[in-house]
Amino acid sequence: MTINVSLPTLVLSVALSIPTTLIINHLVNPPPRFAVFDLKGTVQAYSKDLAEQGLDEGTLTVKTRQFSVMLDAVLTRYSHQNNVTLLVEPAVIKGMPNVTQSLQKEVSRAIARLPS
Repeated sequence: MTINVSLPTLVLSVALSIPTTLIINHLVNPPPRFAVFDLKGTVQAYSKDLAEQGLDEGTLTVKTRQFSVMLDAVLTRYSHQNNVTLLVEPAVIKGMPNVTQSLQKEVSRAIARLPS
């Protein structure tokens, strides 16, 4: 069984299917947006808070690891849920939304839920 397809029909089919596929892909998977997060300031603020608590070295190590894990989880979740690529402040001059405060609050809430 052979199918006879004329060359103009084939060219027209390809010419219509490629742009349609690209448009649908763009609508379904939009390109990522960008936002700024002050990673250095966040880590410094948490380190300062820990230093003020006068904790022993073992507790300090555990809390630092917990913070690191929670920070990574919050940043990763935010990035995936919002299709956002997070950039550190020194990489951006201006023009991008800064999500530092909201994500710092989310990390703080996640750490507060951890058992002491």
